Amino acid sequence: MTLELNHALHVRSYPGSPRGGDTGLVIPSEDGALAILIDATGHGLSAYAIAQKARQLVQTYAHCAPDELLMHLDRGLRGTDGCAAAVVRIEGESLSFAGIGNIGVRLNQKQIHSKTGIVGQRMRTPELTRHAFPAGSCLVMHTDGVSSPSQIPLGSPNTIVHKLVESQGSLHDDASALAICWQDKTPLC
Repeated sequence: MTLELNHALHVRSYPGSPRGGDTGLVIPSEDGALAILIDATGHGLSAYAIAQKARQLVQTYAHCAPDELLMHLDRGLRGTDGCAAAVVRIEGESLSFAGIGNIGVRLNQKQIHSKTGIVGQRMRTPELTRHAFPAGSCLVMHTDGVSSPSQIPLGSPNTIVHKLVESQGSLHDDASALAICWQDKTPLC
């Protein structure tokens, strides 16, 4: 069996706003990936500026563990309105996670909890947790602009994120979802 990480991100800005504060990033590595979903405080261009600054910081500190990356984000976003962020690092069949704020996270339908707080404002010390991420696993993250579904939709990462944002997304907030799944890429013949 040949496995490959497949991922998708879908972001919908606050209706009427040209840009929003939700963003995500997946940085592949040799045996996995770093993935982050960010929800900057507020809406519109001011939130967009915070989200873009956070993206730049993530790229600078992409080599760090998820909890350490959140500490760098906290320092780098001081003086702004801050953000919520959830970070995962997938290495083979294991996953490490740290999150601050109201980002919903599910691993194979099981909820993973973040600490309360705001990165760049009132951040508590992030807690690093480790989880199995075997073949066929799927991790889904969504911002608070997406109502927590009772179940994550089935399908490819692209299908999952579009269904979540378009069916569960608020019309009064930015809405985004990120999915990353191990998928079998073994040729059929």
